[in-house]
Amino acid sequence: MSIKVLNIIFLAGLLWGVPAYGQQIKLLFVKHDATVENSINLDFLLSSSAKYKTFFLESPHRFVIDFSNTDLPQDAFASVAGSSYLHAIRTAIRANNTLRVVFDFKKGVVPTGQTSIIDPLDAKHLLLQLPVNIESGLASENYAAGSEVSPPVFQQVTEFNPAVKSKSIFSDWELSGNISFEELGFFNQKLDSQQHSNYISGSINPEMYREWDDGKQSFTFSPFFRYSQHDSRRTHFDIRELTWLLSEDDWELRVGFRKVFWGVAEGLHLVDIINQTDLIENTDTEDKLGQPMINLALIREWGTLDLFILPGFRERTFAGPEGRLRSFPEVSVGEAEFGEHGFEKHMAYAMRWSQVFGDWDVGLSHFYGMTREPVLRPQVSPVGVVSLIPYYELINQTGLDLQLTYEDWIVKHEGIVRSGQGKTFYAATTGVEYTLFDLFSTGLDLGFVVEYMYDTRGSNNIAAPFQDDFLTALRFGFNDVQSSEILAGVLFDRTNNSKFYNIEASRRLGDSFKLDFELRLFDGAPATDASYSIRNDDHIRMEIGYYF
Repeated sequence: MSIKVLNIIFLAGLLWGVPAYGQQIKLLFVKHDATVENSINLDFLLSSSAKYKTFFLESPHRFVIDFSNTDLPQDAFASVAGSSYLHAIRTAIRANNTLRVVFDFKKGVVPTGQTSIIDPLDAKHLLLQLPVNIESGLASENYAAGSEVSPPVFQQVTEFNPAVKSKSIFSDWELSGNISFEELGFFNQKLDSQQHSNYISGSINPEMYREWDDGKQSFTFSPFFRYSQHDSRRTHFDIRELTWLLSEDDWELRVGFRKVFWGVAEGLHLVDIINQTDLIENTDTEDKLGQPMINLALIREWGTLDLFILPGFRERTFAGPEGRLRSFPEVSVGEAEFGEHGFEKHMAYAMRWSQVFGDWDVGLSHFYGMTREPVLRPQVSPVGVVSLIPYYELINQTGLDLQLTYEDWIVKHEGIVRSGQGKTFYAATTGVEYTLFDLFSTGLDLGFVVEYMYDTRGSNNIAAPFQDDFLTALRFGFNDVQSSEILAGVLFDRTNNSKFYNIEASRRLGDSFKLDFELRLFDGAPATDASYSIRNDDHIRMEIGYYF
């Protein structure tokens, strides 16, 4: 077999190089003030309208608001320094892509249990007023009528899910999650006789949550299981979350299996390196395997410092012989090779500092350990069977992520410097997003996304699929009660003119069901491109999920 053919095979195995684009609503900022005695105003700005629900908790007193299908665009912590009534603000990404924001009241501040919308503003702007009672004994300096509190700084606390204070450690568990059924169909002729044109699968992802010690301690367990009709490798089980959390005012400790997300870009998350990619779930690289870890977060005025110890290395998942999308030849996951063995193979360390400076969100991170992105090495067996062997090396990676939110504009940048996989290289993704809200008074939000991806390894390096690529996309938010959204985009390689088209849509059906739709098309990939092996894998994916 010629070297050229081996290079093509090697290149074709890099299926992780086909990203899709997120379509969740983003909570851009929260402001709070106490301009009226015995009342606090909460001001939420979102990238699009979101369904939400509110409720109050006692012991201690808290106000909770849940936003459906919403996330935070940047890790940050809500500072309440100088607040008349608030002790802390916490956030959590829960099951069903629900963002929970929790407002802890100071001692002696008791909410009346009522809320009112004091100004509807627009579809993406929510302004609530919470009346409160001040118990006797509250220090007079805790309240200053007419004072104004500056916008808080965020810190995303992914595993903290506030619940009603329980009376014993064995009671008052919260159960949520989803059960989904997926149809995956392909338009073109399969390249391998083992493959199929249609795949049906189902998944279940419950979450059990328990809180005690006045909300300072909590436990989360979220297993995941998928059964696939044809692809035996896609039938798999994973522990997405199994975490104990201890939360204090200026530090938090988490121990167990977790998922941690870093990054701000839409198309390619360069700095996101803590968790291994679950590639058999979706080639957009958004799904991650749970990672064992010890995570200490130090929350200070100068920012938040997250320290990680990551024991137990997890290999990347790849589709089986009957699966689509997959490489040709097949990746032999059971024969992975490692540049280091023993203790160094299984241990990794990471840290990240994050802070907000006005309209800027800044994150600086470093990772040391086994790379999450293997090199795929061609191997020929004694009987002439060719396979791809994943090879994992010990790396150092320093990352920087920046986001500027200014009026209707969002400017994003992610950059990394990595050593350990051959010559040290630099890669970056930079882009802008602009949104026209309530277009022509129709209630439609129209967003424009443009990003550029660059990699110093160049077009001749088969491990660098995004060395000179543009992403352009349109996001439609209909602001209806069903939270209907459409995202359509194209990824264009300036070097070889290959294109990847992507359309995603979602819509709620009633209160408990959600329909997701994906259409992905591949065009013009030459034999030397990473997507050449999936040139016939144009497909449509439909999933209906029940959320409980």
